[in-house]
Amino acid sequence: MGNLSCKVRASENISDEQEPVNVIWHPDPPYALNENEIPTGFEIDLWRMIAETRKIPYRITRAHTFGELLEAIGSGRADVAMGGILINENRSKRFEFSFPTATSEFKIYELKQERSTALRLLQVTTSKEVLLIFAGVALIACFFAVPVWLLERNRLDLIHEKKRHQLILILQKTLLLSTDHTQKSKTRIISIISLFARVLLTAYFASYILKTANNVQKSSEQEVITSLDSPTLQGKTFASLTDSIQGSILKAKGIKQISCELIPECLQQLEDGRADAILADEQSMQTALQQTPYSLNIKPTSETLTTLFIAYGMSKNFLDDPRSGAINDAIARSYYDGTYAKLSQTWLRK
Repeated sequence: MGNLSCKVRASENISDEQEPVNVIWHPDPPYALNENEIPTGFEIDLWRMIAETRKIPYRITRAHTFGELLEAIGSGRADVAMGGILINENRSKRFEFSFPTATSEFKIYELKQERSTALRLLQVTTSKEVLLIFAGVALIACFFAVPVWLLERNRLDLIHEKKRHQLILILQKTLLLSTDHTQKSKTRIISIISLFARVLLTAYFASYILKTANNVQKSSEQEVITSLDSPTLQGKTFASLTDSIQGSILKAKGIKQISCELIPECLQQLEDGRADAILADEQSMQTALQQTPYSLNIKPTSETLTTLFIAYGMSKNFLDDPRSGAINDAIARSYYDGTYAKLSQTWLRK
């Protein structure tokens, strides 16, 4: 009996000294990032909380690329992977997923080139329509100035002036809406008609400016993309993360894309003009823009196109380990014990 009890205690000690869980991560702020050479972020902080409360020893390493992370968890070299991994049917054939840790809302982002107010004003005033209005004002002035001149040219105060000088003077007075150059009833009636015509033309000019402003506002509203099948995306090149779900979605739609490893690199491609747009997770994009050392006028040009779930990746071999169940249980408990809400306020601004 003594030997049997010793064997039981020995086996208990062996079970207590479990092998550390091999964790691999890849930067995808705010879910996982490197801060002063220390891995942190929403998913990593959540993992630390789980490991601490469930007494799970682990060793954590960083993947050089997202593809390396997927390969490690798919081959079983790593037990748990994290870094904004989206739940996807094709990926579930290579490895398993934990309970969801976050939701991911995809939008299209583009670099907006804001024109200065002076430039926009110049563009409006030099447009074909405005130039025609200005030409109309000049023609109206000339049209009414000529008959006024014909009727008033024989006045004593004008008779000694040259005809060209008379015509220019009356044209000037007509343009200035002056009436002191008319003395006859006929010419005053002509001046009144001229004034009325230019008031109508001015009203048309004002209505045209308002209509142009409304059209600009409506066109900007109509530019909001509701689907990747939108014709406005034809010919555009997207910067997409290597081995990402976004890349698969764009490929399925036949949209041209260039690869980048991290969102800051994608933003650089957008700024350099190598890419026209990015299909990205809203939280990841907001975090990347906040961390950019200089301001980029990058705005969403679409509605939320799709919503997917983010989760930890788990190797199929690790599913036999009871700690996999403990991890899922801890994630579920974090939803209602306040842990998830606290981490969301810190990292996801929710």
